[in-house]
Amino acid sequence: MSDRLQQEIEEILGKIEKFPPKEPRGRRIHRTLSRWASSVGQWAASHLPHITVGRVMLVGIALILAAYFFEFGGQSIARTVIVAGLVLFAAAFILSLRRRYPRLEQRWRGQPVEIHPQSGVGLRLRTWWDRWRSRRRSHR
Repeated sequence: MSDRLQQEIEEILGKIEKFPPKEPRGRRIHRTLSRWASSVGQWAASHLPHITVGRVMLVGIALILAAYFFEFGGQSIARTVIVAGLVLFAAAFILSLRRRYPRLEQRWRGQPVEIHPQSGVGLRLRTWWDRWRSRRRSHR
């Protein structure tokens, strides 16, 4: 029985020597920091209010007005805060122009509703008009 136990211990020790080498310290630190940042991001997304373009614009306007009226920290700091507010407002405004919201499907009592009919005289006239205009443009 002791020979068998001795043999199992030697097998376990042999396997320990064949374990993969330890992960480099830099990679371990990176993995730990990325897990931590991910958990902080998930917490912030669930607990902090959603940041919208409108809210960013309001923060920009608030910075501009506060720096203009209160001039805290001197004139040079007030100018810097005003410029930062202007940049924030302009960036939010540009982002609001670029953003495309998905078209919401119109529903009535849980069923999709067609606002514009797919057939009829109006649709036929519109398609005829579009074809006529495209032919006219191509002949120029």
